[in-house]
Amino acid sequence: MRHAIFANIGKARAENEDSYLLKTKPLTIIAVADGMGGHRAGEVASKMAVDIIAAYQFDLQEELLNQIVQVIEHANCQLIKSGLDHEKYRGMGTTLAMGIIYNQDLYLGHIGDSRIYLFRANQLKQLTTDHSLVNELLNQQQITLQEAFNHPQRHVITQALGAQVELDVETIKIPLLKNDLLLFCTDGLSDMIRFKEIESLFQTVGDIEQLTNLLGEKALENGGKDNITLIIYQIN
Repeated sequence: MRHAIFANIGKARAENEDSYLLKTKPLTIIAVADGMGGHRAGEVASKMAVDIIAAYQFDLQEELLNQIVQVIEHANCQLIKSGLDHEKYRGMGTTLAMGIIYNQDLYLGHIGDSRIYLFRANQLKQLTTDHSLVNELLNQQQITLQEAFNHPQRHVITQALGAQVELDVETIKIPLLKNDLLLFCTDGLSDMIRFKEIESLFQTVGDIEQLTNLLGEKALENGGKDNITLIIYQIN
């Protein structure tokens, strides 16, 4: 197992509202979450989400994708309850991109615009679908990819934990191959570096630690307008 993590507050934020999880026993679980809400509520929301996932007892005799939906919906209920119980947390929410690696398969669960990518055969592929206004405009062909990257409403998301009672959790099961690289990241990375540049760094930098740091530093160089969190994990 090889992995590397980059976590940075960025250049524009007063607080770091991102949280992450990398747990290897009894199951490998990876997650990133990007919180939102005033008075440090975003930080509370993202940490609460990853803590709930870390504590959840996944049953390998049961379908893992169903359990991922259950734990995300449970986290959503807990965030909503905290907002109702504590005024300072009212309106808080978080994105979540999580994956469980078991028997050479990736079980993915996702809400919001944090992302999971797969690098295989020298090509990078985004596995998650952004739950965002900009992605809806792209799907409707109202804007181009070029316009999407700099769109003034690119931070408007259509789903988040804590923001709505009903969630449509995206889940996928993907077979993994030896030496596949998985990238989990918040939009502090993907909003600062274009897809082709991320792919190019994966293609040219062989060391995971160096690659992770280069991606993070590049996001800072390009403005660092948000908290930056990324995890790269190599499949054995």
